[in-house]
Amino acid sequence: MPSEEVLKSAHHRVRRLALRLAISASVFVLLLCCGLRIYTGYMAHRAFTLLDEVSRIPVGSTEDSVLPLVARYGGVKRMPQPPTPIDDCPDKADCAFRNAHIPDFTYEFEVSPFNVFDALNRQLKGIHRIVALIMFRAPNSLRDPLSLRAWLVYISVPIRAQRVEGIQGGLYVEGRTRWLANTWNVSGDMPHLEWQSKAYVVDGFTLTMTNTGGAGTQHYLTPAATAEQFQAARSFNTRCVTSLVPCRCLADLAPHAFEYINRHPEVGSTIVTEGCSSAPSQ
Repeated sequence: MPSEEVLKSAHHRVRRLALRLAISASVFVLLLCCGLRIYTGYMAHRAFTLLDEVSRIPVGSTEDSVLPLVARYGGVKRMPQPPTPIDDCPDKADCAFRNAHIPDFTYEFEVSPFNVFDALNRQLKGIHRIVALIMFRAPNSLRDPLSLRAWLVYISVPIRAQRVEGIQGGLYVEGRTRWLANTWNVSGDMPHLEWQSKAYVVDGFTLTMTNTGGAGTQHYLTPAATAEQFQAARSFNTRCVTSLVPCRCLADLAPHAFEYINRHPEVGSTIVTEGCSSAPSQ
């Protein structure tokens, strides 16, 4: 039978081993959290830099003005959908108008953490697929401390006759209880006939994502819109992406837009703002 001194020595060794394991685990978790925070910050910076660079391309510029962004951010060239048959449209005049503005092709850009949307859409395997499943199936309360919040920056640049027909961009991000989106569309003509006399129109839309619903704000602009209107449409609260605490509502995501809408209600319809009974999150 082991002596008391041998038992004490073994007990101390076990305690030291347990302490080392606990310290190692704590250091690993800390490094993981710091690494994910750094990665999220880098991806957010890349995404918002892309949005900023695209917003500087004027409607009517040559296709060559887009190609450097295609090379730098991995843009994909896509062909458009065929025109909608006029007989299938309830508003034939509006349908004919939209068919007449179909581009020759578009350049599309997507930036998201770990390429989670690409991993889901293409049914990829490996680490990207695992992270995508975690981000869309694990509760927000478990992912937020690790900066595993799903979001997507999407941009589309339609090209017609080798000229930029317009620019569409936007941010989609997980909010506190649902997805939130703020998107903008700049084109030479408004996309609907009834808006042709306007340079800036704001509308709301329902958002359906992979694991929950949500709401979004869509800004339509022409080059005749004012600098203040362009700023309202394109400004985002970047903390909705990088903060450990998710944003609550659309007014949190795009505070400048809602300040403008409140002062100029004639530019758009009523936008859903549930969850923002007080000032926007900081």
